Amino acid sequence: MIDKYDLIVVGAGSGGVRAARIASSHGAKVAIFEKSRLGGTCVMRGCIPKKLLVYGSNFKNTFQDALSYGWSLNDISHDWSILINKKNKELDRLEKIYETLLLKSNVDIYNGEAKFKNINTIEVGDKIFKADNFIISTGGYPKKLDLEGGQYCINSDEALDLKVLPKSLIVVGGGYIALELANIYALMGTKVQIIHRSKKLLRGFDEDLVAMATETLKRAGVIIHTETEINKIKKEKEEFQVYLSNNKNILSDKILCAIGRIPASDNLGLNNIGVKVQKDKSIYVDANLQTSKKNIFAIGDVTNRVNLTPVAIAEGHALADKIFSKKNKAIKLDNIGTAVFTSPPLSSVGLSEQDAIKKYKSIDVYESKFRSLKNTLSNLKSYTYIKLLVNRVNNKIIAAHMFGEESAEIIQMIAASIQSGATKEDFDNTMAIHPTIAEEFVTMNNLSRRY
Repeated sequence: MIDKYDLIVVGAGSGGVRAARIASSHGAKVAIFEKSRLGGTCVMRGCIPKKLLVYGSNFKNTFQDALSYGWSLNDISHDWSILINKKNKELDRLEKIYETLLLKSNVDIYNGEAKFKNINTIEVGDKIFKADNFIISTGGYPKKLDLEGGQYCINSDEALDLKVLPKSLIVVGGGYIALELANIYALMGTKVQIIHRSKKLLRGFDEDLVAMATETLKRAGVIIHTETEINKIKKEKEEFQVYLSNNKNILSDKILCAIGRIPASDNLGLNNIGVKVQKDKSIYVDANLQTSKKNIFAIGDVTNRVNLTPVAIAEGHALADKIFSKKNKAIKLDNIGTAVFTSPPLSSVGLSEQDAIKKYKSIDVYESKFRSLKNTLSNLKSYTYIKLLVNRVNNKIIAAHMFGEESAEIIQMIAASIQSGATKEDFDNTMAIHPTIAEEFVTMNNLSRRY
C-alpha cells in the first residue's frame, strides 16, 4: 500500500517545519522527511550552536571588563568539553521540541533521504509515497576546498562540535561564517589565522563596518592574510603544513574551510522529472516559489536567494497558506536585518553606503563613532559605530549600520522603523533613553557627507 498525502515536505529545517504545520492547520494531510536531524541547518549546525559558542567566548572580554570595575578574579579557567556538551544537550532539547510541534500538528515524520520518481511520487529507501504537492526545503551544505590535501579540512558543521580545543587554527574564507568562527576560537585562546583570496573581508557589507570588524579581529590576535590562497596542504605528524600563494608556509592543528555553502539539491532526482536546477545547484523558483513543475515548490537556502532562517520560515508559512487556504500574503524581502556575531557584532539593514549611492539620486549620511559608557572604565579599545542613510528626496531612512555591543538587537528595531517608512524627522522627534547606546540613532544631527 502506498501512502498518499496532500503535501509532502522534503527537509525538516525551520522553513520546512513551519510549512508542514501551517498546511496541516488548514486540514491538509501532511508528511515531512528529514535525512538528518529535525531543526535543519540553523538549529543543528548553524545559528543556534554558533551563538551559544559566541556567548561562551565573549566571557573573556567580560572578565577583562570586570577587573576595570573593581572585581577581583582569581584562577579563571575554561573547560571546552563542558561547553560543547552543554551545547549538544541544548540541541537535543530543541530537536525534541521540533518533533513535539510536528506531532501535535498531526504531521507524519519520516527519517530518510527522499528521491523523486515522478512529479507526484517520492521513494525513501524501499518505500513509496505520493502527494499532490511537494515543498523542497533541504537547505545547503558546506563547500569543500578543491586542492591537494583539501580532504584534511574540517567544515563549519564540524567546527561547531570539536571535542578538543585546537591550539592553532587556519580559517579559509572571509565571509560571516569564517569570521564568526575565527572570533570564537581566538577568544577561547586558539592561535587563529585567516586566509582570504580577496582584498577585503565580508563582501557586500558596508565598508566602514568591515574595517572595524577587521581591526577588532586583529586586536583579538587573529592574523589575516588577504589576497592569498592555499596551494596545497600536507599532513605532518599531528599538524598540517599549509602552502600559501605568497610563498609562505603555515603549520596548524586544524584547518577550517568556510568558503560558502552549496544548495542541497544533488540527490533529489530533480533532473529526472524536469525540475530546473541552476548551475550553482540551486532550485529555480518563480515569485510564487513554484519550480518548473506546478505542484513542486522550494523554499529557503536550497533556492539560494536570501539565505536566512526567518526568510525560509516566512516563505514556508506563506506558501502553505497559499496552497491550502484563501490567504495569499506577499513576502517582502527588502529591509531584512542581518548580523555578523563577532565580538562585538556588526549589523545592518538596507543597502551599504557604497551600493546606496549607486541606486539613489541623492542621499545624506549621518554617522557617529564613540566609546560606550560601559567601556569608559575598561581597558578594551572597543568603539561603537553607527550610520544612517537617508534618501534626501523624501527624507526617508533607507539603511542603518552598526558595529558594537547589542548591535543586532538594536538594528532589529531600526529595521521595523524603516519597514514602516520612518523619516529622519521621525527619528529626530523621538525622545532618547539616556544613557544608552541606541539613543545615538535618534540624536544624530551632524551630517557627515552628502551625495
